Amino acid sequence: MAMDVLRPPAGFRIDHAVLSTYSLDLDVLLALPLAVLAHSDRGVDELMEEPLLLLEALREAGERVHVFVDESGIAIPHTNRALYSLLETSVHPVRSVNGGTFHPKVWVVRFVSDDAPPRFRVAIASRNLTFDRSWDVALVSENAADEQRPVEASADLARFLNTLPELTAQTLDVQRIDVVRALAEDVARTSFPAPQGFRGPIRFHGLGLEDGADTPWQLERKGNGLLAIAPFLSATTLDQLVRLSRPPRTLISRREALDALPPRHREAWDSILVLSESALDEPDDRQTERHSDLHAKLIALEHGHQVTWYVGSANLTHAAFTGRNVEVVAAITGPKGRPGSDKGSGIERFVESGFPRLCEAYRPGEPATEDPKIAAARERLDTARQRLVKGDLRVVCRPEGKAWTWMLEGSVALPEGVSVSAWPVSVNEDHARPLELPLAWPLPMSRLTAFVAFRVEADAAIDDVRMALKLPASGIPDSRVAQVLRTLIDSPQRFLQFLRALLGGLDSMPDWAMGNGGGSWQRHQSDGLDNAPLLEDLVRAASRDPQRLEPLQRLIEDLRATSEGPSIVPDDLYEMWRTIYAAVHHDLDQATPRDSAETTGTSNATT
Repeated sequence: MAMDVLRPPAGFRIDHAVLSTYSLDLDVLLALPLAVLAHSDRGVDELMEEPLLLLEALREAGERVHVFVDESGIAIPHTNRALYSLLETSVHPVRSVNGGTFHPKVWVVRFVSDDAPPRFRVAIASRNLTFDRSWDVALVSENAADEQRPVEASADLARFLNTLPELTAQTLDVQRIDVVRALAEDVARTSFPAPQGFRGPIRFHGLGLEDGADTPWQLERKGNGLLAIAPFLSATTLDQLVRLSRPPRTLISRREALDALPPRHREAWDSILVLSESALDEPDDRQTERHSDLHAKLIALEHGHQVTWYVGSANLTHAAFTGRNVEVVAAITGPKGRPGSDKGSGIERFVESGFPRLCEAYRPGEPATEDPKIAAARERLDTARQRLVKGDLRVVCRPEGKAWTWMLEGSVALPEGVSVSAWPVSVNEDHARPLELPLAWPLPMSRLTAFVAFRVEADAAIDDVRMALKLPASGIPDSRVAQVLRTLIDSPQRFLQFLRALLGGLDSMPDWAMGNGGGSWQRHQSDGLDNAPLLEDLVRAASRDPQRLEPLQRLIEDLRATSEGPSIVPDDLYEMWRTIYAAVHHDLDQATPRDSAETTGTSNATT
């Protein structure tokens, strides 16, 4: 789903994307830009075979893609990569205003074109930004903005976007706040059509966006047939749904969640299902660390000849329905269809669609009982996790001669009976140290990072808590990105590969990633340092988009300033670059804004 949602329509390109998630795997975010650009479903390790392409995709995605994640929801990566540092500008930890979790799975993307008005795509899903292989559900829609008036059905989606900057644990810079709020303004004027078979636009519901919200969210009407699916349940929310509906009622959930319910709260349901063992099997032994279980959240309520489906992030729990958590739900309504008909969108059609065939009837088991010592240890682990998240922790980096010292400073009060280890995610877990602040690691500049991994263990036979936090960081030099570049660009040939791809921009990179020909920048290394193709690329970039030369100027000067620089950027190439850059820079300085715009437009029309 992730790749399809971000993939632009024909003739369009991504302008900005705002993604929200409860949990985040950094490798998913690392793979996302290149996988989308290259139209590839390859894994991260395969994508890393094109590190220079990935690097530029990440640099540009840092300005275009904004991920808002629950501040305790970042997973510790399985590998240590210097490239994780390039994700920091895209990742924004957030917290619920009412003490719960930040739980929405919302993607909003703005696509632009030179020949058409912007288009907006929204996805409301139950899936997080992880590699989990769970059963999930998503609703995706796309449209252009209506410039005439706000759309009532989209008001809550716009309100959610407007609220995001206020929820961040660390203050966003003004530029990113402006991007998010401009997107909210556009969304407020966009009507997102429901899928075929439904009527009217999608209606969005934002929960937990206001401080102190404790009034239970109510479905829009009562009904006479109900389907509810969620992995997590609470008795109060199930009873609320039962009061809104008459039989038949069907509930699909996880076995352990159903076992935990008192029997009387299951009696009102005519059918209770769980996924069968075959649906939970792992077909690939290499995927055993990834979850495979029910994770979809949806409600279908039939009323008269209509049915309304609610899709989103909200579990059937008290925290979700009372606004303790931040959630977003989308509602669509259509005809339910007649019994036996192949038309309509009712619950019967869903039952016939095949998913319930992956299920089996729930048979009550014994509620899980937990040893009091284990329960107490679990509580201590959760307390320690919360205190780490809310604690006064920060990253400080200081130069020490030619090396750097990465330090974790601050204070946090941990409960007794737990031990905590920490390490920067850019190094192996073998380098973890007990959390006795301050902690220090000697690191090269390319490994400096604001992402810190924590392992919390209890003095009991219970799984440890593992998470990564993005902490406030100071002392990280702006040249860190260039240092990461130096670890990847170690020869003139690799420099030219990167330079030609960079000149083409993100829209030109997929061919290179997929190994296709086309374009003078696509040259084999055996071409050596032939400057003619590169000169052609530089002139083309200078005429079409002279601002694209600015990052090249910073890169080349930064590389030349190092001892190995002249061997990576040879003198003849450097002199050619200086001549072109000086000429373009002179023209930009001499042109008025109107002249510059007209010149660029003429170049675009004639190139």
